Parts: sequence; C-alpha cells; structure tokens
Amino acid sequence: MAKNYIGIDLGTTETTVSVIEIEKITDNPLDKLRTLDIYQYNEQFEFDKNIKSLQSSIYIDRDNKIIYTGKYAKKLYSDGNRPLNTIRSIKTRLGGESMIEVPLDSDKNNIKNYDMTELSAVFLKTVKMSIDKQISGNLDEVTITVPAGFNSDERSSTIQAARMAGFKNVNLLDEPTAVLLNFLNDEDNDFDYSFFNKPKNIVVYDIGGGTLDISIAKVQDNDGDFDVKIITRSKRMDFGGDNIDKYIAAYFLKEFESLEENGSLDERTPEEQAQIVSRIVSNAEKHKIAFSQNISKYLDNPRRRSRVKESVNFEIINGLKVTDLTLTDDLLKDILKDVISPNGMLLDPLKRTMQSSNLKNKDIDLIILTGGSGKFYLIEETLSKFFKDIEIIEFTKNNAVSVGAAIHSFNLHNEELKKIGIADVMSDSIYIKRNKGFDKLIPHDQETNTKGSYEFVFEDTLDRLDVFLYYGSEQTKPYNYKEIAGVFKKLNKVYKKGEKITLNWEFDSNKTVKIFFNGEELVSSDRKNNNGNELIDIFKLNP
Repeated sequence: MAKNYIGIDLGTTETTVSVIEIEKITDNPLDKLRTLDIYQYNEQFEFDKNIKSLQSSIYIDRDNKIIYTGKYAKKLYSDGNRPLNTIRSIKTRLGGESMIEVPLDSDKNNIKNYDMTELSAVFLKTVKMSIDKQISGNLDEVTITVPAGFNSDERSSTIQAARMAGFKNVNLLDEPTAVLLNFLNDEDNDFDYSFFNKPKNIVVYDIGGGTLDISIAKVQDNDGDFDVKIITRSKRMDFGGDNIDKYIAAYFLKEFESLEENGSLDERTPEEQAQIVSRIVSNAEKHKIAFSQNISKYLDNPRRRSRVKESVNFEIINGLKVTDLTLTDDLLKDILKDVISPNGMLLDPLKRTMQSSNLKNKDIDLIILTGGSGKFYLIEETLSKFFKDIEIIEFTKNNAVSVGAAIHSFNLHNEELKKIGIADVMSDSIYIKRNKGFDKLIPHDQETNTKGSYEFVFEDTLDRLDVFLYYGSEQTKPYNYKEIAGVFKKLNKVYKKGEKITLNWEFDSNKTVKIFFNGEELVSSDRKNNNGNELIDIFKLNP
C-alpha cells in the first residue's frame, strides 16, 4: 500500500497542499513530490478540480446550510455580495475567543457566532476531502505549517481545527523552517550549497497575506544534512499583503469620499459599509498585483519605470464609482511611506529582531525572501536598500511552504532527503501564575520533547490547586501576559500556606505544554473540543 506524506500551508491568503507518494521502496521521494489540486467552486460558480490553491475565503449560506470555500467565496467578497456572510483572513484571528457574527440572508437580525477554530477546520476539511479523492493509501503523516510567532494557544487551535477536519497524525512546523527545508532540497535550484561549508547567518523574511515572520538562523552543512540553529525570531506581527491593500484602499476611499455627491462611509448602513469595504479592498489587491507585475520589468530603468501606470475604475455601490485614478510608482511610495520607510513596518521588526541578538548587517550572509506578498516589488526593494550588497533570494513560489512541510512529514520516518537538525526558539516564554506574580516555566529557547518539574508553593491555606499558564516575554509587562489555559483542582487534603508540592511538565514537538500532579494531567495548552460543531457536522461543504 502506498505511503503518503502530506504538507499543508494553511495560509492567510491561500492554502496549498503537497504530498510525497511512495509506492515502492526504490522510489526517489523528490520524484514523487507534487502539489495537489483543491476541489472548489471557481469564480464562474463551476465545480473545478484543477486549482492548486484554496483562497482563504468562506461564504456561509446559513439559510440552506451550505458553505463555499475558495475562489467562489472570494468572488462574492470582491463583488460585495452578501458581505456579512463572507469571511477572509481567518488565520490571523486564531486562538483565544475570537468569534465572527454571521446572519441569515433571509433575516439579518438572526445572527449566529462561529469561532475561528471551526472556520479554520472548514478550510482543512476542504483540503482533506480533496486529498482523499486524489491519493490512495494512508495519510501516514500530516504536517501543517504555522507562523513561527504563533503562541501555544494558536498552535493548539490549529491542531484542534485539523482534528475536527478529520486529520489524525498532526505535526506542526514553523513556516520559515518549512521554507528552509524546501530551499535546501530543491533540485531545480542552482544555488551552490558549498556556501554552507562554513556557518552562515541566514535571514528568512516571510511576509504573507496577514503575517510577517522573521527568523535568523545559523546554517552549516553536516555531511549532506544541515545543522540549523535559530538565533532569534521576530515577535508575532499581524502585518502582510492584506495591510498593504488596506493602505491603498484607504486612498481609494478618500478619493471617493472627496466628491460630495458620494457621501461618507459613516453615513451608510452596516451592510452597505461592508459592501463598500470589500469592493475597495479587493480592487486595491487587484490593482496592486497588476501594477507590481508591470513595473517589475523596469525596476533598473528609472525612465521607463516612471512611465508605468495602472488605471483604476470600478463601481463602489449603487452605480457610484471610483474613476480616473492612476497608480504610479511615486504615488504608491507615498501611500505606503509608513510601510517602506527606514523605520516603517517592513524594517522595524527586522531591526528589532537583529538587535535582540546583537547582530549587525555585516553579520548577515544571505536573505531568503518568501511568502506570497514577497512578490510585491517594493518589499524586495526596501530590503535591498537596507542590506545593500547582501544577496537576496526570492523564494516565493505559491507552494514553497507546503512542499517543505511534505518533506518534513517524509523525514519523520525516512532518511533519503536532506534534513535539518534544528535548535529552535519560541517568540515568548510560558509562565505559571502565582498570587503575586509569575514564574517562568518554559523559557523561549527550551528544547522541544523535554520534561521538567516545578516547585509549587501554596500562598494561602487551601484544599484547591490553582494552576494557570500564560505566555509573554521579559520585554512584556506581566499585566499584558496572555492566558493559555488553567484549572481549579480540588485536592483530597488541605495544604497550609508555605507548603510545597511538585508539578511535572512536558513540552512536545508542537510546542504545547502539559502539567501533571501525581501522574494526573492538570492543564494542557492542547485544547480539545468534543462538542458538536455545526459547520463541520451539519453544513454541506462545496456540495
């Protein structure tokens, strides 16, 4: 029976899935690596089995108990149709208690709340159904990628969503690590890997639709495999192509509202506001991509570059239009000055990440630019100006992350492909709450698959054990720490103030933590949901 090793890039903008299918022991795994189609309805509302990515858009038809994911749902959003029932960019809102309200089309006052974990499960179920129709044999390993800055709660929510979608053996992998795995195993890459014969500091700058993820790694060849030590990571930053689109959309809206007959957005109903925002943001994305593709051919030719123009005309609402606007290089630079300036949103987190490990520009040997938004010309140009003569490799293929995830799934049980022996770090540490403060339980650079203990001191006389976990960092004020999980545990005896007990902890490869007392699990950051879920259990998905 075939063995299948799956990699899923659950992206903010789009999702891709790659697989290594091994039928015979002599199979070359890279020859058996491919990116699968994801079955969905296309923009013309035709069921399409030939689309390599799933746009991260959902349309929930509560009246008929049907969900559409992908191209068709994005088209509805772009057109401003059913704006309160179409949802995008779910990944950046995973974890915690993040919810979204969805009305009935037939009764806008009939509203239900759905959480982001269940909505992510809908995307993953679309992927699972497509995988099942295209491969034979078992899903031996599934690796889902997450931003390196994801905390324990967000990682747990991702695992929970995968379980709800029907996946069993789920591994998580940080997106920059997946990109490195792909890059180091890419047979079509003409990069000279003898470069790594000596340790080299590599910046992986991963900018997607909704997250900016920066990792700096020391990489060295180790007899064909690679030793990778993550020196530092950026803090979680919800910034990406979606935010750039919003800057451009704000310019469009300002021009639209400047005409008195169009009125202000604030004067319209919530549904009209949602319709206007969806149309403006979608057109901002469309024209940004078109302009970037056109100007990229002339970046080294100032005269021709200055002549590139993108005409902007589209309907906003009820026949009212944005008309006669023209995007140029100078205009985009002005619109995005807060993004591309030396202390802007692209470079500030990079500088902070480098400063946290006392790294200077001269210490960096190579930059790998990845993520879907890395294709936007001003991003690479901004990095080039900052790093000057350091080589930047654009590694922005749509499947760059899912291919690396599939390689990771394969490497968990096999030896044929180049591996990364990785010494990893988290963006934040995990703390345990005391009455008057916090104790660090799992430091940010704790190795995974490790165990330890913690001496818990009762600060009052109690027959109850209160254990609550938080995440944060030394640079964060304790009152800004975020709760992960907690429990009030009734004990079979009363402990006096000052008495001590030993709690044991485990920290696994998915960076989730469990706390035990006397062999019993008390707290886990791996949240489990055994309740029924309407969208997964009842609604039809891309019927």
